[in-house]
Amino acid sequence: MLYRIAHWVVWTLARLFFRIRVIGESQVPREGGVIVAANHNSYFDIPLLGCALSRRADNIAKSELFENWMLAALFRALGGFPVRRGTIDRQAIGEAVRRLKAGHLLVMYPEGTRSKDGRLQPPKPGIGMIAAQSEAKVVPAYLLGTAPVQPFRKVTILFGKPLDFKGQTQEIEKAEKEGINPKILYATISQEIMNEIAGLERMLAETDC
Repeated sequence: MLYRIAHWVVWTLARLFFRIRVIGESQVPREGGVIVAANHNSYFDIPLLGCALSRRADNIAKSELFENWMLAALFRALGGFPVRRGTIDRQAIGEAVRRLKAGHLLVMYPEGTRSKDGRLQPPKPGIGMIAAQSEAKVVPAYLLGTAPVQPFRKVTILFGKPLDFKGQTQEIEKAEKEGINPKILYATISQEIMNEIAGLERMLAETDC
């Protein structure tokens, strides 16, 4: 109930103050584990992307946001869970994989942190690891107009076609047996996802100029 109320409130405010436009949300599978991977410019990305999705979205967020017990309770009630940045947080990765295998939709930001200048940053390997271990489809998304967010400035959210990384787990197990560091394969998946996000950025730049 709380999520539905929050979703309606944010959507209403987004239409009023940001003239939000959503393109391609039908690309997001209506059921099953799904990762929505987007660029990250602002704290507003989380609620704006969430309200653009017709499905309930879980979010993985930096652990610092959970230090205040009131905020932590709110984030958890809305489907959020923490991740420690700057290290491989296996507990967070395990929780993400568990939720995806249980059929949840999880929003992730491959860059790992907000971009200070609005430009796409190199991806972290974490999303590649989660995508490979969960075998969930990955839907790339690009948010235009949130760098920075300004009242009455139009925000556009574009979703791309789902990416399928099923079978990567076997490839990774094979690589490990051959002495190949799986981080290389995780990084390759992450970069492929980031390339798709960059393609959406170019698409919007061509249509919005």
